[in-house]
Amino acid sequence: MGSKFRNKLIKLFTDHNTEIKGAAADFIFVLCKENVDRLIKYTGYGNAAGLLASRGLLAGGKGSKAYSDTDTDSDTEEYRENIDKINPVTGHIPPVLPNPVDSMSDEQKEYMAVQLATQISKLSSNEVIQPVCVDPNTGKLVSFQQKVHETVLPEEKDSDDSD
Repeated sequence: MGSKFRNKLIKLFTDHNTEIKGAAADFIFVLCKENVDRLIKYTGYGNAAGLLASRGLLAGGKGSKAYSDTDTDSDTEEYRENIDKINPVTGHIPPVLPNPVDSMSDEQKEYMAVQLATQISKLSSNEVIQPVCVDPNTGKLVSFQQKVHETVLPEEKDSDDSD
């Protein structure tokens, strides 16, 4: 999370003591002028879900009290700069992780792809999972195996026959 007071209050949303959890959530909700969208913006949907569910506001809306509309735009400059990076569920910016594939050679990537295909094949043959794809004609999901059986490959022309 962060070291700001707001972050410490939001961390209390997951406290095991329900009184502390409720008090912190209510406090932040009042600071957000009981505006659901503003609460979600500052805390993340996952953190706000408990409070919103207890008040019947999971679908959005406003609380029962009226607040002044003098400061309707509560976006800080920092928020506006980072809005695309903020995770809407947790309400914080996740750390940038390096791509593990970048350090692999092409042979390692190919080996990992074969391993993945083998594992998917095993799960599929044991009927643990059923791979599907979108049928371009209907737009619905169809079994990948069914799609493979329906696929007609164009006939290849043999270059030796032309002589």
